[in-house]
Amino acid sequence: MKRFCRRSRMLVLPAVILVLSACLLPANAAQGGWGGSPTGQPAGVWRGKWSSQTSGHRGPLGARIRPLGPDRYRALFYGRFAVVIPFAYRTTLTRVPGTSDLYHSAKRMPLLGTYRTTARISHDSFRADFVGREDRGVFLMSRRR
Repeated sequence: MKRFCRRSRMLVLPAVILVLSACLLPANAAQGGWGGSPTGQPAGVWRGKWSSQTSGHRGPLGARIRPLGPDRYRALFYGRFAVVIPFAYRTTLTRVPGTSDLYHSAKRMPLLGTYRTTARISHDSFRADFVGREDRGVFLMSRRR
């Protein structure tokens, strides 16, 4: 009987510690707040898709974003158009004053006009609306690292 009690204590104790630690963690830690970028910080590698609401075209999309200074980030967006045509462009994302997770950019593209982007960026999600001369659409991405 003593042997059974020791074994059960050895099994129960780690389970109790695990449950208690989950209950006592701050809410942001349980949601991945530790070890990742804070809310609204876009720096990192992102993957997802883009779609045009005007033409119906869509495709894969990725981004590498790094800090340039306070409230400014350099973004390299890359993806494919019409399944096989690759594209890439660089732009600067600037935080909208008075917000913590809203960014904007404007980039003049040869033959396409100026593309304006407004992005809402949280810990693990990137949603941007873009508007060009004759196009408008959405970028949807998740953080990879």
